[in-house]
Amino acid sequence: MLKKRIGAVVMAVLFLLCLLPCVALAAGVSLTLNVSSAKVGDSVTAIGVADPHTWVAIKALDNTGNIVLFDGVKSDAEGEYSCTFKVPDVPPSKLTIVAGYGSNVDTREIAVMAVGGSSGSSGGGGSSATPQPVASTTGTATITPSAGGTISLGSEVKIMLPANALMGKNRVEVKIEKTTVPPNIPAGFKLAGDVYEFSVDGQSSYNFNKNVALTFSFDPSVLSPGEIPSVYYYDEAQSRWVNLGGTVSGSVITVQVDHLTKYAVLVEKELANGPVITMKDIAGHWAEGNINGLVSLGAIAGYPNGAFRPDNSITRAEFATVLAKAFKLAPQNGKVFTDTANHWARDYIATAAANGIVSGYDDSVFGPDDLITREQMAVMVVKAAGLFPAAGETFFADSGSISVWAGKALAAAVEKGIMSGYPDNTIKPQANATRAEAVTVIANALK
Repeated sequence: MLKKRIGAVVMAVLFLLCLLPCVALAAGVSLTLNVSSAKVGDSVTAIGVADPHTWVAIKALDNTGNIVLFDGVKSDAEGEYSCTFKVPDVPPSKLTIVAGYGSNVDTREIAVMAVGGSSGSSGGGGSSATPQPVASTTGTATITPSAGGTISLGSEVKIMLPANALMGKNRVEVKIEKTTVPPNIPAGFKLAGDVYEFSVDGQSSYNFNKNVALTFSFDPSVLSPGEIPSVYYYDEAQSRWVNLGGTVSGSVITVQVDHLTKYAVLVEKELANGPVITMKDIAGHWAEGNINGLVSLGAIAGYPNGAFRPDNSITRAEFATVLAKAFKLAPQNGKVFTDTANHWARDYIATAAANGIVSGYDDSVFGPDDLITREQMAVMVVKAAGLFPAAGETFFADSGSISVWAGKALAAAVEKGIMSGYPDNTIKPQANATRAEAVTVIANALK
C-alpha cells in the first residue's frame, strides 16, 4: 500500500510539473521517438537523455493543447530513459509528445493516422508487425530505419538512432568497433578512452537524415584539475581532429552528430607553470609579456601554426573560458543557456555563471560566439577579481557612450589599473576587444 501511495505521489507531482508552460529544447533533456506516425492503439517508444536518476514526465497534447496521455519514467545512472506508450483514442491529427521536468523539456510531433489508412497489411488479410526499435549491447545490430534503436559496445560507447535517421527503408547493419590503429593525437591533447569507428553496412563515412546521439564513457582519472573532456571526430580529408564539445554527466559525455566516422574523447592538457612559450607573431608586440604569461599558465593558447594573432577579436565564450582557466575556477553546474547547451565552451560558461562572473542577454541567450565588447569584458573581469564597483565615474572623451549597466565596473577596472584608455582619451566601451587586450586585462587582474 505504501509503495502504491509513493508511486501515486510521484505521478501527481510529475503531472503538476507538466501543466507548466513548455520550453522546447531546454538543456538537460533530449527526446526521440521510434516512429513518426502511428494509429490509435499502436505502441510508441520515447527514448532520450536527462539528468541521472530523475523522473521524466511523458505527455501527449492534442492539436488544441489538451493533455490526452500522461506517463512517467525514471532515468538511469547515465541519464538515459525509455518509455513505451500506446497512442490514445484521438481523431486523425498530430500529437505533440513532451518529455521532461519543470522547464527542462524536449518535444516531438507524431502523426495519428486513420485506423483504416495505410497499415502495411499483407495480402492474407493480416497486418505486418510495426517495426520496433532495436536494443543491442554487442556493438552491432541490424536496424529498420523507420524504427531506429540503440546500440552500445558494452558500457563504453552508445549510439541512439531515432526513427528515420538512417537513409532508405531497408534494414541495415550498424556497427561500433574500436580502432586498432587510431589517427595521431595532436600535441597538447590526450585520450580519455579509445578511438571508435562507426559504420553502416560497412560504410565508415555515412550521413544521417537527422541528428543522432553518441554517448561515450571516459576515464576521469586522466583529467587534471580544470581539464574538461570533449568529443572529437576525425576529418579524413583534412587529417585533423575536430572538436564537437559535448554534455558531461559523471564519467560519460553525450554529443549530437549528423554523420559517422572515427570519434574519441580528447582532453586538452593543462600547461603547468614553466618556460615561456613564445608565439611567432608577438615579438615586439605591446602585450608580448602578458601573452607569454597566460600561455604559460595554460589559460589561453595559440593556433596550430604557432601564431597567436594578438590583434584578432575574441568571443564571449573564449573570454569566459580564459577567465575560468586563469582564475582556476573549479568546475560547477551553473546556468546552461539555450545557445550554450551544445557549445564547446558550455562547461566553462556554466562555471563562470555559477561564480557570478557572466550572465546572458536574457535568461536563455548568452551569445557565446558574439565578439566581446570592452565594457562587457570590464564587467566580467571585475566580477572575477572580486572587486567592488567604483562609486566614481570615468572621465574619457567618450564616457557618454558607456552603457549604464557597465559604468561602475568599467570605472573600477580603470581605477585598479586593470584597464586603461587610448592616447586620444577614449575608452571605446562598445568596441570589440582584441585577444591582446583580453589577455592584458586578465593578467592585470591577477596581479
